Amino acid sequence: MVRYLLPVLSFFLVFSLVGCGSPPAVPVAGPPEVVVLQVIARNIPENATFVGSTVANRTVNLAARVTGTLRERPYVEGAVVAAGAPLFVLDPREFEASVQAAEAQVANAAAQLVKAEADFNRIEPLVKTGVVAQTDLDAKRAAVLMAKAEALGSEAALAQARLNREYATVTAPFAGIIGKASIDPGALVSPSTGTLAVLDQVDPMAIQFTVAESALLKWRKELTSGAIKAPLADQLTLTAQQIDGSIYPQEGHISFRDVRIDSQTGTALIRATFPNAQGQLRAGQFMRVSLSGATRVDAIVIPQAAVVQSPTGASVMVVDAGGKVEARLVELGPWDGTNWVITSGLKSGETIIVEGLQKARHGAVVKATPAAPAAPVAK
Repeated sequence: MVRYLLPVLSFFLVFSLVGCGSPPAVPVAGPPEVVVLQVIARNIPENATFVGSTVANRTVNLAARVTGTLRERPYVEGAVVAAGAPLFVLDPREFEASVQAAEAQVANAAAQLVKAEADFNRIEPLVKTGVVAQTDLDAKRAAVLMAKAEALGSEAALAQARLNREYATVTAPFAGIIGKASIDPGALVSPSTGTLAVLDQVDPMAIQFTVAESALLKWRKELTSGAIKAPLADQLTLTAQQIDGSIYPQEGHISFRDVRIDSQTGTALIRATFPNAQGQLRAGQFMRVSLSGATRVDAIVIPQAAVVQSPTGASVMVVDAGGKVEARLVELGPWDGTNWVITSGLKSGETIIVEGLQKARHGAVVKATPAAPAAPVAK
């Protein structure tokens, strides 16, 4: 009987010894691990993008300056014409006749002047001898002056006749694309006819876009404070992206800045010109214009993943030397590639969390691991 009870007693003895011992220790969780990045201020390009449209750099409504019959229209509608090319030619015969008549009048006036001066010179010595009265001499002097005036008037009439003869041919004031004609050969043309055709200068081509008043004020403020350094406006570089996403191969420069703000839209008009010798750009195209050439000085740039945005604003998690976390509000500036530019709230040398934001809490302690350095850009 004792032989059978010994195993049972041994079991209960072991069980009682185990039950009387201390429970196994539970491991204590350490601070959460996060990946951090030290913020270093650096100079970065300051770019801006706008949406605009192409317009002719210059546009002229061609009109007649004289009255006459349209003889020919030596151009193809919609074609490129050179500067000085004849576009509308009036019948020149009437204008040639007017020039000849004016030339005859000049010759007649010159002859009258010669006669008047000869008469004056002939009687002037006779006045001293008393043979001719002083009043006669005065009359001859007045005749000379009138003859000179007639000669000047006839020369002016000749100049006007020659000018009208030039006006009989309407030429292109600059190279460009000529539009559809509003009148055909054989019709009577006069200054009251109105626009004969529209000529657009397309090389260079202009791109117009607007800038909000708030953006202009911010730009001026940052230039004054030294946060941005930039050359003169006409030295900034612009690139244009077409509607299919392709980049126009030529760079442009600002050629016009409106001095007024549109009270209805709150924007200012800016125009940039782009070389267009190949005619790739046509008026009326929508373009995305990027402006470059300025530099943001000592900019704070952080990854997008480090920013937490909420209805109260944007914030980042700052970690001090002891690993303590501080939730801090920041002000977001423009984009720099896939990163945010921080205009206020962070200083160079501070450390922020870039991975593991969900583990961090304001006032808590974290275990910080530096982020791996960015891979070098292939050249």
